[in-house]
Amino acid sequence: MKRLIPLALVFAASTGPLAAWDLATGAPAPALEAFHEHFALAAYAYPRHAAAPLGVTGFDVWGDVVVAPDFVDEPFAEIAIDGDLTGDLLTFYRVGARKGLPWGIDLGAAYTRVVGYDLELASVEVQYAILDGGPLSPALSVRATGTRSIAGDEEYALEQYGVELLASKGFTVLTPYVGAGIVRSEGRFPRSGDLGVETTQEIVFAGVVLNLLVPKIAVEVERGETWQAALRVGFGI
Repeated sequence: MKRLIPLALVFAASTGPLAAWDLATGAPAPALEAFHEHFALAAYAYPRHAAAPLGVTGFDVWGDVVVAPDFVDEPFAEIAIDGDLTGDLLTFYRVGARKGLPWGIDLGAAYTRVVGYDLELASVEVQYAILDGGPLSPALSVRATGTRSIAGDEEYALEQYGVELLASKGFTVLTPYVGAGIVRSEGRFPRSGDLGVETTQEIVFAGVVLNLLVPKIAVEVERGETWQAALRVGFGI
């Protein structure tokens, strides 16, 4: 990454004014299609948690920040984007919660806001533990997600679905995890001739969870079209 800025600085910057950006009026279809390919995976609701099930008494409540530092360096950015991204970073704020259910199932929901851009997203997820994991064995889960724009989508609307395989191994309060998946994204540009774009893309990710209950901290590195990083802070059992 050319501008790998510590995520803590992004949190600090959130208290100040945010630069505004939009899609450029009259941007050609190839530039908008490339925008969608990169933006959709940057906005994707990656897990940012381990594979082990929460259990019937378990829950997570959290907030995270995601930065894609190379987004503005892509060839389409100068053509498709009008205005300046805050700190030259594509940044997302997300809040959400997960609840454990019987039979190794976890359910979750999240709300996402794009920094400096008028777009809001809602996501849901369901995760099923194939292996619960233990002192000597890893946990293995399959996870499915769905996301769609819920406000600010007069310029760009997004709907996407993903499925992943997620593995983790706990060591006292530290749990590393890795995963990979496939994401199907449908983008629409109502102000650009109602242009529609559909993509199916692969993702990989890896992270570590530091479980202190209050707080529970996760750091994740993600690869879709480009690299990005996320920091999650929350609490739960």
